Amino acid sequence: MPDRYLGRQIGKYRVTRLLGTGAFAWVFEAIDRDLEIPVALKILRPEFAGDPDAEARFRREAATAAGLRHANIVVVRDVGLASGASFVAMDLLPWSVGARLRETNKLSESEVIRLGIDVAAALAVAHAANVIHRDIKPDNILLGAEGEAIVADFGLARALDSPAAVSATNTVMGTPHYFSPEQARGRPLDGRSDLYSLGVTLYRAATGRLPFEGDDWYAVGLAHIESEVPAPRLLAPELSPEFEAVVLRLLAKRPDDRYADATAVSDALQALPTGPRARTTSATPLSTTDTIIALAPIVTGNRRPRILTSVAVLGLVALGVWLVDARRPVDDRWFEVGRASFRADSARLATRYDAALLLADSLTAQREAARVALHDSLQFAQNQTALRDSLPPSKVVPSTIVPSTARLTLIAADAAVLYVDGTRVGAGEWTGERPVSSALRLSAILATASTACGSAHADTVIHLRAGEVREVALSVRPCVALRMSWTPSDARLVFAPLDGGHLLTMRADTTGTVLLPAGRYLLTATSPNCAPYSDTVTTSKDADKGVIVLKRRMIC
Repeated sequence: MPDRYLGRQIGKYRVTRLLGTGAFAWVFEAIDRDLEIPVALKILRPEFAGDPDAEARFRREAATAAGLRHANIVVVRDVGLASGASFVAMDLLPWSVGARLRETNKLSESEVIRLGIDVAAALAVAHAANVIHRDIKPDNILLGAEGEAIVADFGLARALDSPAAVSATNTVMGTPHYFSPEQARGRPLDGRSDLYSLGVTLYRAATGRLPFEGDDWYAVGLAHIESEVPAPRLLAPELSPEFEAVVLRLLAKRPDDRYADATAVSDALQALPTGPRARTTSATPLSTTDTIIALAPIVTGNRRPRILTSVAVLGLVALGVWLVDARRPVDDRWFEVGRASFRADSARLATRYDAALLLADSLTAQREAARVALHDSLQFAQNQTALRDSLPPSKVVPSTIVPSTARLTLIAADAAVLYVDGTRVGAGEWTGERPVSSALRLSAILATASTACGSAHADTVIHLRAGEVREVALSVRPCVALRMSWTPSDARLVFAPLDGGHLLTMRADTTGTVLLPAGRYLLTATSPNCAPYSDTVTTSKDADKGVIVLKRRMIC
């Protein structure tokens, strides 16, 4: 259970409270003792410690996120291994879009558009670095101090130019409700898969509903592949047709029918009448020269003579001031120097003026591209609506789902504390009604057991169906402290559990104590020049309140 880390020191970080749990890791709030600032500390779950694939994926997440620098991508501060825990330290942003949606159900259209622009900006940077996220969803989008969206959890991201990405096909990774159709098929992905997941996220935030809901991830994935997406305005009539068109284009089944890249999505969202104004999604800060050019007037038509006249006037004034300075003699030599200086200043200003013209042309082209993209999106939405109207009634996806519950019974050892989705519900056995949800995490823990005892806790994730009656048993056992007194000391010992569990192998000269789950074991020992040894050993918590010393002498 995550509680084992509360109050502990992991490297230079003191863990203070649990923020969230995932399939591979737990996220805690912690204090950086060197800087005295709070951070988010992501710790690999103990059951994956020592698993090369899990640890490699964990390190890949840290390396991928740390290499992507942008205001809308979470900052990774540290990665390491301490006190037996693999961890990643990140900026602490405890509020997420997912948490907000769980409180308010849906957001206003302007808020959703701002969210989409921010996430698109982050994806543009990631895709430019040949990295796709693979798991864009509300819980992986954090909120900054000013409400800006910050993309986190690149644990499923994969560099497109890595050997693993080239060879890894038919691998389904991500969250099924936010799958792209190609992701559900296990096909190779590109950045347009993230755009589909962004479309699902915007759909959920704007309507309060997912395009496809259900407990069976296979059925949900199949719906993303085959079923038509219900129009957002059927669920939220207050949404504008222009916004609906952008979302539906993001949710196109074929990647070629979506926007070409994240930048095009940002342009389309910013062009919406209900979108925010004067927001930039550029990943590159302006230089001093860029700032001067951007502040120059945007001109069209035949306005160049007026600008050049202004430039000439400014140059003449500067030259006049220079000439009347009494400290300089007025002669032909100084006139020549003044003329040269004036020419140079005029050339620089003319260059900046030409740059301003180029900028104006570029902005005009961008506005035209955004207008065309919005027109295409509206046309796509109209085509989708016409296609839906042409389908037989049996093919239309229902737009409403009736809420329902299921009855759940959770059973464990009498002393075990039971948790449902992180909430304590009782001890030993618990029965209650639970709403049908996409995933339900069940846990049991022996609170008095040592935190190092892996068998003292167990958890699982289940999916409940409407009206279902489900009984789930979680097996937890205390541990016994075992110390070896064995001759010869180089013997190899193997404890094979007879009551279920994991095989334990150790050397007889292992120092200190070993925690062994209580139960019966077949103990075998081998050593060069000695006869093999075999016996049944029972380790019971009631047998000895202290440390059990196992003494044996082999025949050698």
